[in-house]
Amino acid sequence: MTLENLTHAAEPIGLDDDIEALGIYQVYTGSGTGSGFLIDATHLVTNCHVVQPYRQVAVEMRDRTRILGTVQRLDPHRDLAVVELSRPVDGAVLELSDVEQMRPKQAVHILGFPVGLPLSLTEGVISHPRQLLDEQYFLQTDAAINPGNSGGPMLDDHRRIIAVTTCKLNAADAVGFGIPVADVRRFVDAFRAQTSAFGVQCPACQELIGAPLRYCPSCGLDLERQHDFGEFFDTPDPHPLVGFVENSLAGAGIDPVLARHGNHNWSFHVGSAPIKVWCCCSDHLNFSSPMVQTGTRGLNELFKFLLAAEHAPFSFDLNGTTIRLNLVVHISDVFASQEHAALSARVKQFIAKADVTDNLLIEEYGCVPAPETQVEFLKGAEHDEAS
Repeated sequence: MTLENLTHAAEPIGLDDDIEALGIYQVYTGSGTGSGFLIDATHLVTNCHVVQPYRQVAVEMRDRTRILGTVQRLDPHRDLAVVELSRPVDGAVLELSDVEQMRPKQAVHILGFPVGLPLSLTEGVISHPRQLLDEQYFLQTDAAINPGNSGGPMLDDHRRIIAVTTCKLNAADAVGFGIPVADVRRFVDAFRAQTSAFGVQCPACQELIGAPLRYCPSCGLDLERQHDFGEFFDTPDPHPLVGFVENSLAGAGIDPVLARHGNHNWSFHVGSAPIKVWCCCSDHLNFSSPMVQTGTRGLNELFKFLLAAEHAPFSFDLNGTTIRLNLVVHISDVFASQEHAALSARVKQFIAKADVTDNLLIEEYGCVPAPETQVEFLKGAEHDEAS
């Protein structure tokens, strides 16, 4: 679907509408998360600050699976980016409004993924349609904006995009900003005409630049005075901890880009088992799988199994009623490169063990799947559903 053949511009949006059907998705990088919206089946628009400095990002679907996205165009001055998806997706494409003049008190509906929550809608009004801030004009609104909303659409009452959410003032309440739709439309039109695989727009003349240059070849602007353009073309070397984790995940058959979930944070599924990786402090790197919840029978036998020494170097713990399988790595070992081969092998073993242990705990000890378990991948799931 393209911008030219949209047909759904008439019905007002409401809280009872099925927002899950809209083409708005969560974007994950090694720095954090944000939101983005489809402009056709294989491209979405988000903020430049959401994806930078990464050229590849993860985009999460409604069923929690993730697909790769490749950044194709950046406008750091206006904080916009286009990401090409690795396959077409079927979310509804929203129309870019052709109304240039917004008005105060006009209704605004903001869609996105605040603080990592599922797709959410907040509402408010336009506080100022052309607020001057840092020598640029923004649409100002009182609708709630939180980290994770960046890059998502602001809609009018007819499901048309009137701005792209970009930021809020932390020192004030109910003061948020969006990039006006006229700027978004110009950015999208320029992308449609783009022939190169990747480029960054000059902040002065909008010339698309395909290499890390000091001066714009079109207007002569000193790019280093405006932005450090080199950072947009060369992803910096990863932190040693990031390098260890992502090399270990790749060795276990996990795409590290798809697993990224923010700064020093990863999450993914292997079969049915959810796995999370994070640093809880300056001393420890944690691998954890919250796989099942305790049942109502056989608890004595269950706890004997969980406490058995045979599971070392892994261990189980209880978080409420959720049983987690854990592997803890000391940070000092991560910085000792001679330990990496053995540690990576242990990570691979942990991932494999998580995938089979949730089935064992359910089948042998009467446990039930945890909320994040992908039950469709549990062994015997098809049989259970059929019965």
